[in-house]
Amino acid sequence: MAPYSACIAQTPQIKVLNTTVPAEQKAVSLKSLHTEVQVYGNIATTVMTMSFVNTSSRILEGELTFPMPDGVSISGYALDINGKMRDAVPVEKARATEVFESIEHRRVDPGLLEKVEGNNFRTRIYPFPAHGTRTVKISYEQELHFSKQLLSYRLPLDYKQPVPEFSLKVSVLESNEQPELVEQPDGSFSFSRKGTAFIAEMQRKDFVPKHGLIINLPAVSGEKIAALMQKAGSSYYFLTNVPVNASSRTHTWGNQIGLIWDVSLSGLQRDTSKELALLDALIREKKNLTIELGLLNNTFKKGGTFIIRGGDWKALREKLANLVYDGGTDYSNVSSALFKADEYLFFTDGFSGFGKSSVALNKPVYTINSSLRADFNQLKNISARTGGQFINLNELSAENAFQQMSRDEIQFLGVKNNPGISELYPALPVRVGGYLSVAGLAASGTENLVLQFGYGKEVILERRVNLNAAAQSAGVIDVSKIWAQKKLADMDLNYEQNKDKISALGKQFGLVTRNTSLLVLESVEDYIRYGIEPPEELRDAYHQVRKGQIQHKEERKNGLMKEAIAMAAELKTWWNKVFKPEKLFPKPEKKVVPYTVPATVGYDQNAAADIVVRSENTNIRRERAEPGQALYESVVVSSAAMSKISGRVADSAPGKTRAEQPVIIVPEFKSDKAYMNKINGTAENAYQQYLAVRKEYLTTPSFYLDVSNWFQQHKEADKALMILSNLTELELENAEIYKTLTYKLRETGQIKTELFTSGKVLEWRPMDAQSYRDYALALADCGQYQQALDTLYAVLNQSYSMDNADRDHGIEEIILSEINNLISLHRGKLNTGKIDKKVIFNLPVDVRVVMNWNKKDTDIDLWVTDPNGVKCFYSHNRTSAGGRISNDFTSGYGPEQFMIKKAIKGKYRIEVNYYGDNQLSISGPTTVMAEIYTHYGSADQQRKIITLQLSGEQRGGVFIGEFTF
Repeated sequence: MAPYSACIAQTPQIKVLNTTVPAEQKAVSLKSLHTEVQVYGNIATTVMTMSFVNTSSRILEGELTFPMPDGVSISGYALDINGKMRDAVPVEKARATEVFESIEHRRVDPGLLEKVEGNNFRTRIYPFPAHGTRTVKISYEQELHFSKQLLSYRLPLDYKQPVPEFSLKVSVLESNEQPELVEQPDGSFSFSRKGTAFIAEMQRKDFVPKHGLIINLPAVSGEKIAALMQKAGSSYYFLTNVPVNASSRTHTWGNQIGLIWDVSLSGLQRDTSKELALLDALIREKKNLTIELGLLNNTFKKGGTFIIRGGDWKALREKLANLVYDGGTDYSNVSSALFKADEYLFFTDGFSGFGKSSVALNKPVYTINSSLRADFNQLKNISARTGGQFINLNELSAENAFQQMSRDEIQFLGVKNNPGISELYPALPVRVGGYLSVAGLAASGTENLVLQFGYGKEVILERRVNLNAAAQSAGVIDVSKIWAQKKLADMDLNYEQNKDKISALGKQFGLVTRNTSLLVLESVEDYIRYGIEPPEELRDAYHQVRKGQIQHKEERKNGLMKEAIAMAAELKTWWNKVFKPEKLFPKPEKKVVPYTVPATVGYDQNAAADIVVRSENTNIRRERAEPGQALYESVVVSSAAMSKISGRVADSAPGKTRAEQPVIIVPEFKSDKAYMNKINGTAENAYQQYLAVRKEYLTTPSFYLDVSNWFQQHKEADKALMILSNLTELELENAEIYKTLTYKLRETGQIKTELFTSGKVLEWRPMDAQSYRDYALALADCGQYQQALDTLYAVLNQSYSMDNADRDHGIEEIILSEINNLISLHRGKLNTGKIDKKVIFNLPVDVRVVMNWNKKDTDIDLWVTDPNGVKCFYSHNRTSAGGRISNDFTSGYGPEQFMIKKAIKGKYRIEVNYYGDNQLSISGPTTVMAEIYTHYGSADQQRKIITLQLSGEQRGGVFIGEFTF
């Protein structure tokens, strides 16, 4: 992965996804950067055109990630296709991901730009040809905010390596006063007047900017307040900036302040010096107060009570300066139960990756952010609901921020009754700090509107805005997109209620939202096949082809019910069959011999028709471990997995003594990574050693898994969970990482968080059957059996792309087993009226082993060897003893399961065989979760779970557990 700072850097950062080779990770670099900025009034349009070169001899995939300022959404995206720039079109987010991945597998040229959590964006580009280049163009409109009669525009240029071709052009249109350059790239950038505009430009070779670009622009003065207009049919979009010079009220701070300090891993990226300066300003003003400190990561703990007299807060400052930032963030743990306060100061970035994002506080909360990667809407939502304020320290100095906090500003209350005005935003009351920006729709002929301001519901001030149709933007500024961004920001405060409207608005205006992405496809045929309206340049060709015979149209699988009914009948036949395996005598054990499976023993000649010979059409599997091949002499797992009950026999089931119970044993895996040699001794010493090593592995998922495993095995469950929760801080909306986390939480019994993380994966990847299954299993773990049953049944009734349906062929067997297990164990609590009776049957079995993994395009096999030495696996999927392996998944997430109705006595050995992967995305080694059940579907059911990571060197079978009947 890229360095941690790259995830939240101001400038766009490229990283290579489909390689772990260090040289290839650095093979893609910025070749050219051309930026053009136009400022008109208080609206700035920025267009960045970036070309990247791949110096390696392999085709690679790249991911470009960058944060955007508060309230700004990307409105334009283009990618070079066959040497020409092609504009993207808006598509529903999950659908865009599904189409992108489908086309990506055909090795052609899709491009996808999506919004991830907070106001952060990423674009996935494939392919980067060997020794070739790709070009990306991104544009956005930004509303500049007023401060002390000035507008400020900022463009970060934090490039550490020379940019071979660099150019920058800024045009300030219709301006009478020269802009002020507060900060500029190299000292030579300057404005000159050209007509009614001021223009500055530069071109450089092999350029490393010394600074970013900050421009101050004087606000337009004048008695009459006018609006910028843009005609739309019989109406006009308008945008106006209204000066509000009303006196504010001094805020009276309480004597009891609650200070909530986010100490999660992402806190390393906050500007804590600026945060401390803000806190210092408040204490100097108040002088005498009591501050209750709460420390938030995956838990919420009291950090101490600090009684401050005469402004002396040395003890608190030292405490804050020496905090350790570690763990994920769970806002749902924040409540007033820890301590009471008159008001709360909440220093955080708005991300709650380890739990729900709401906080249970009913006093004013001042949310304060100093991180460039932040969820601004979430922070605004928390402060707005509690009557506090959102403070953005990226835009304000500590002193100005305190002044803002210390004044109860007048509020915009709405517009005076005017039937010609509609869709005015902001729609909710908002604080006004000198200026207010308003956008809306005006019917033709509407000459003005009156904005009202006051405190509470009392109107104490009005401002009249002139709507002059002649004052149109003449195409320089797209006022409609600024209006759409304001409407989106308003709706996003209640995302769940408005997500369908947000999606529709994003599509209409080409804006990237939480559930709308921008997609570029290679050919007209692709747009037709996937039912996506193309950009303007391809419209004519698109409609001409559609008029004729359409040869290619996307095929979809509308549910798996037909296959499920057929599989139910097959399972019933298998379960009713009586198996009589040949009795074999055990062989004497040897201490050091490679584990082998006899090539002939135990094979049922009558079951020859059931032996599957896998075709070689996949480019994943190159080698096979057939019966008779040595599997291993010793097992070394390169990345550890932890188990809450590793190495211990599972608890006895009801009604049976331990002697009568099948014994399930899983090994205690240990990592062989070099950094684990540095972690030893007492738990406290080991934790300090972990912190010392961590800076070298800050973005490595397996590092946190390994160390978490160490603490789990040493009975330090709280520290293990905190370290594990760091996975949520590494990358935004990474489903593979969250799948790994879900497996680990399931294994260790953290069922509340397991439900949350599996729910996030379902939100991000609703196109995958496995997302529903993982969420259903978490629901069942939490005792929500009806919802679990409904979610499992939904897998059989979803619509899937043919690519995903083919990839997941056979998943019906696993889903049917789990549906019927729920019904068998909880029949009295379930309503099964909506479930087809043909798929309901009682299927108790002595043994069930089920395995799934976190990455697509991965080929992993489950092997189970019975006491007779007979191995049940993909090419011998039925045994004479009655063992069966489900369908072989060679490119999906699994799952694969083994079942045997009547287990023969003796020891069963469970292994996983990792053939490899053909994936384009790397987030650490592939993680496997195996669940071992005995007496599945009966009152005596037992379960043991093991999660481990596999690497490409681990072929030939990795032992993961055994059980004895």
